[in-house]
Amino acid sequence: MIPEDKRKFMWDSFFTAETLFCMLAILLAFAVSLAATPLAGRLAAKCGCFDRPDSVRKLHKTPVPYFGGLAILVGFLVSALVFSFVMLGAIPQNVAVMFIGGMSICFVGLLDDMYDMPATLKLLLQIVISAFTAYFGGAIEYTTIFDRTLVLGVFSIPVTVLWMVLIINAVNLIDGLDGLASGVSALESFALLITSVIMGNTVCIIASAALCGAVLGFLPYNANRATIFMGDAGSMFIGYTMACISVFGLFKAQALFSIVVPALIFALPLLDTVVAFFRRIFKGQSPFKADRSHLHHKLIDNGFTPKQSVIAIYCASAVFCVASILFMKYKLFSMVLVLADFVFLEVLKHWKLFFNGKKKTSEEISSVETPKKQADQ
Repeated sequence: MIPEDKRKFMWDSFFTAETLFCMLAILLAFAVSLAATPLAGRLAAKCGCFDRPDSVRKLHKTPVPYFGGLAILVGFLVSALVFSFVMLGAIPQNVAVMFIGGMSICFVGLLDDMYDMPATLKLLLQIVISAFTAYFGGAIEYTTIFDRTLVLGVFSIPVTVLWMVLIINAVNLIDGLDGLASGVSALESFALLITSVIMGNTVCIIASAALCGAVLGFLPYNANRATIFMGDAGSMFIGYTMACISVFGLFKAQALFSIVVPALIFALPLLDTVVAFFRRIFKGQSPFKADRSHLHHKLIDNGFTPKQSVIAIYCASAVFCVASILFMKYKLFSMVLVLADFVFLEVLKHWKLFFNGKKKTSEEISSVETPKKQADQ
């Protein structure tokens, strides 16, 4: 970590040897993930682990194999291991903990993909793995609100666990259309990479570069029409790793951006998850019960195709990520971007209804291919 008094938050800090290593880490993770994804699909086929259409929630037309998350995991681990030794000379404890936790959460996801694990058990295991990470790898010890540093003390680990579980499930729940979660995660991990470079946090640079490359290597197989799904193994691993990067990096800064920047990076999936949680509670339903009220569902219900919905959400997520980076230097302009992004999302949710005069019927919706196991979660 670069000392506080020598840290540069300007763009000239990008053009260093670390920048070259970042690009190489992305390329290595990309290549490994790209090569491993077809192998993961074959393994899933041999195990009979498919997401099968049911014409109700799983509306893709043919069974699609899971296990894409394994390819992402392998791509990440290979790149992160190599560049930990290249850039650090060893594997720090928090990186080792992240590796162990990442493999553990991926295994939990695989079990869920294969055997449809109860939601409460899955949540409990997420909490256990997050607590392990917070205790042995590092927790959110303080954060800054309105230029005042808030020391969490005994609440450090509980707050960290809550944050990590939120991010894990946010990525999991946005995984509802071909290429949606993988594309949004690639944008978010790239934003984490840029902020880590600006802050000079080498551990987070390595992790975010490796994750970005691994997700990008998987994306060509997962884009519409997908030939493989990442499953819970992939979405939970990605969410866990991004949560670790934010905890080990951004939350360690004693500045206002320590809480605002990660909140902006993950704004879209976080808001979608929190709104879904409370919406279900207010309706008297279990917060874990599936419904069709997520952002991507609303876009499709109002006339957008799955491809259009994914592109629109990519754009909205990209604006949030750009705003998160600019907030470190240009706070007012960043907030203007955020406001414009919310307006953009509201327009997207309603303009098709305005121009077409009606929402799609249930029959029209059922004819739209919305692949994924979590499409209605």
